[in-house]
Amino acid sequence: MSDNPGLPTTPDETSTFMDNLTFDTPSTPDQEEALLAALPPAGSDVMVVRSLRLPSAVDAAVAAAARVAGVPKTTWIRQAIETSLALQAEEDQPISRIEALRALTLLRPARRVA
Repeated sequence: MSDNPGLPTTPDETSTFMDNLTFDTPSTPDQEEALLAALPPAGSDVMVVRSLRLPSAVDAAVAAAARVAGVPKTTWIRQAIETSLALQAEEDQPISRIEALRALTLLRPARRVA
């Protein structure tokens, strides 16, 4: 038994429901070709849509960073997630900011050849 009040529950209701069904006209070959052309290429990555909540200040910062990078916000967020995942990969050994600064202070300036 369904909790959906719009669906038939008896044989007579089912018969009436089926008699009242209408179908769209089949697509033309041109429409099918246009639809197939709109599909992503075979073998491309499948994108999954996710919804997330951000504080308005974080959203504004993301919008500004995306604008500077010249990419849409969703692309910037995806790249930030990919970067974070790469930093957390088992084969990677990220260092702290202070360790990075210490290492940078030990570098000598590049000598420019005239």
